[in-house]
Amino acid sequence: MNGSRQAVYIIIVLFVLLAAGPAAALTGDEVLARVDAVLSAPTDGTSKATMVLVDKHGNKKERRLKMWTRYFKDKDDWSLTKFVSPAEVRDLGFLSLADDKMYLYLPAFDRVRRIASHARKESFAGSDLSNDDLSTGKYVDHYSARITKETEQDYVLELTRKPGSNRIYPKSIVWVNKENFTIPRMELFDKSGKLWKTFEGTYEKIQGYWAMTGLTMTDVKKGHKTIMTIEDIRFDVGLPEKTFTQRYLKRRVKVD
Repeated sequence: MNGSRQAVYIIIVLFVLLAAGPAAALTGDEVLARVDAVLSAPTDGTSKATMVLVDKHGNKKERRLKMWTRYFKDKDDWSLTKFVSPAEVRDLGFLSLADDKMYLYLPAFDRVRRIASHARKESFAGSDLSNDDLSTGKYVDHYSARITKETEQDYVLELTRKPGSNRIYPKSIVWVNKENFTIPRMELFDKSGKLWKTFEGTYEKIQGYWAMTGLTMTDVKKGHKTIMTIEDIRFDVGLPEKTFTQRYLKRRVKVD
């Protein structure tokens, strides 16, 4: 290519780039929708977890549990959680089929209790995770989001609860990783605007999906925290629909 042709080529390329303009920036709601898409990317999954409860004096209690999840693109996911140990919580279970269809199995009474709206704030098995934290609805169905800040790595969103939503946090500040749209940190506020809880999450890519491998939920008011390590994560295993039923919720879980 001679000098004149090269100059013309460069001018044409510059014209095309300028005409195209800069890439459209994402809105807060669009970022939140991508978070939902990442969370619900597989068809289903199973995992095991260790839950450690730490009180304000540093005393610890350890629990083991198993989890089963079925993911959907256009509706709330389904999830089943069952405790394996210790004996005091063995077979205690939680089933979520939608944000308004959550059930708790109490093995001591052999009874399944539907969780009412007023009970969403209740602690799940003494942890810093509430029944609401275990709900499986999409973020975009419950929150409006705006970007308040951008760092090199993260979008920082302010989430405001939508009218009619029964989520227990009216406002949240959420950090979203720009590369993979996972959430490494959240600050969760109560109805008076005071900081209630903080969340920290870690993630790994497993079978092509971004999976949460650990979390720490801290109740700032109580000085208590729950640490979970999630392992043996498997996706697209073909879980049958009967897994997510009240009958299955009552089944005794195998220890392995």
